[in-house]
Parts: sequence; structure tokens; C-alpha cells
Amino acid sequence: MNHNLRFLRQLAATCLGIAFSLLVLIATPALTAPAHALGAFTLSGPSLPLAATAGRVKADAKEFEGKTQESIGNVTGNQGDRLAGKQKQVEAKIRNTIEDVKDKTGMG
Repeated sequence: MNHNLRFLRQLAATCLGIAFSLLVLIATPALTAPAHALGAFTLSGPSLPLAATAGRVKADAKEFEGKTQESIGNVTGNQGDRLAGKQKQVEAKIRNTIEDVKDKTGMG
């Protein structure tokens, strides 16, 4: 049983790594190239600075990672994974709050 649990945790960690890598690959072109160069439809209005957008992507990735790790902990019954996942979600909320402050003060 211990071998199965270890395999499940390794599989989950690999899946999480792949998901995060895909998120970075998807987000990077959108962050580095102008929207019109990508042929994307954009709404007129104030755009976020690149640093603010990158900060939001990092916060969202951290929240996704935390939710995934918490879910893995729930499935496996591992209290450590549950708590680590919740901690990452709190960190993501703090990062989002920091980005909100940057947006309001124009520091982003």
C-alpha cells in the first residue's frame, strides 16, 4: 500500500508540473507580444502593465498549485499535502492583494 501511495504522489506531482509548464507556455506569448500581433481580440480600455499581468499569472498559478495539492491530500488522506495546499492558496491571495495595491497606486 505504501508503494501505491508513493506512486500516486509522484504521478500527481508530475501532472502538476506538466500543468504548470503548460500554463507558463500559454501565458508567456500573451505577456511578451502585443495583442494585435497575436491577432487577438482586445477590448478598448486601460491595459495592465506587463509586470502586473505577470504577477497575476504567478498568483493564479500558485492558487492552482495549492488547490491541486490540497485535492491530492484529500484523495490520499495526507494531512501534510492538505495543509501545504491551503498555505499556497493563502500565499496566492496575498500576491493578488499586492497586485491590487500596485494597480491602485500605479506602481505596477
